[in-house]
Amino acid sequence: MKKEQLYVFKPLIWVFLLVTTFCIVAKFTSTADEGVDTRVVFLANLLLFFIATVGIILQLIAMKNKNPYAMIRGVMGSMVMKLFLLGAAAFIYIYFAGERKSTSAIFISMALYLIYTWIEVRIAMKLKPPTKDGGN
Repeated sequence: MKKEQLYVFKPLIWVFLLVTTFCIVAKFTSTADEGVDTRVVFLANLLLFFIATVGIILQLIAMKNKNPYAMIRGVMGSMVMKLFLLGAAAFIYIYFAGERKSTSAIFISMALYLIYTWIEVRIAMKLKPPTKDGGN
């Protein structure tokens, strides 16, 4: 991977570090009393970061393909992969947590899903190759 391509991961890294810092700080403050399980938020953040990174790598690989629809398939494939993996993770958490589940943590994780998806789409738009007529 070229050094220029590594810079595309900066927004993902910043969001990951920001949310991780929030989880560490919230662990020692009063958010635990409010029903937010910071472990769930941290694990969702970690899973989202990993899936978004894999999705961007798939998009970088798809850019090298001469088929113009390969990039679209890469973006859509990563979105579907993210949706199914996170849906499965949410069902597993809800099943095993039972009555102790943290609804607030689930909603925060859904907001993180939207943030990571937005960042991934922005990165994909920056990565898209120029068209034949030279336009964007």
